[in-house]
Amino acid sequence: MKCPVCGAWSLVKTTRESPTFGHTRRRECGNEHRFTTKEIFIPQEEIDKERRSRLENMRERLESI
Repeated sequence: MKCPVCGAWSLVKTTRESPTFGHTRRRECGNEHRFTTKEIFIPQEEIDKERRSRLENMRERLESI
């Protein structure tokens, strides 16, 4: 991942797991800028539900044309 300040590549310094959303990673770039990223895990069921909803909406749009 690139640094949001200077655009240099960054390294992960620490990783912590959170039971509510996923991982929190503390990063540092080559220019010593430090920042935090959060990675959110989405259950596969939620992804499948969203895909089905999008497909239904596309079908409705195509049928109305």
